Amino acid sequence: MHRRCCSICVLMLLIDTASLYPVFGGVEGGSVVLPCSDRRIVLEEKQLTIHWRHNDTRNVYDIIRGEVYVRNQDPAYKNRAEVLPEELKKGQISLKLTDLQLSDRGTYICFVPDVGVHHSTQLVVKERPVKEHRAVPVRSHGTETSLGRSLQLLLLSGFIRQFI
Repeated sequence: MHRRCCSICVLMLLIDTASLYPVFGGVEGGSVVLPCSDRRIVLEEKQLTIHWRHNDTRNVYDIIRGEVYVRNQDPAYKNRAEVLPEELKKGQISLKLTDLQLSDRGTYICFVPDVGVHHSTQLVVKERPVKEHRAVPVRSHGTETSLGRSLQLLLLSGFIRQFI
């Protein structure tokens, strides 16, 4: 009885922890916008320093005193990450990631040290659907005699499971 009660408590803690961050999803090769905003962020008043990090270790994007700074950016994000300028004007520090990779999965942290903003977001990246070609023999209607031809089908992997 005691062991079951402890297991339930641990499970509840894990569920609670997993739901702390907003979760966003994308497909491998696609793009996603991760939002970060706070009422304390007013970009027009002063030139803020903004950092985006992936899993606490990878430098995704920096803005230092209002200027984009990519010198220390992790090479995996080169030409794939940007903070949307039109959103910055509204006090939103939205990060756009393009050409999503499976390695992009994880926790993204946006922090603005000048105003004490620390915002975490979870990113889930699904594998790109695999295209599959199948040849189906064409048969005569009624007699089921093979006509010596085949019909080429292009199916996405997600749909294959539904119809086969």
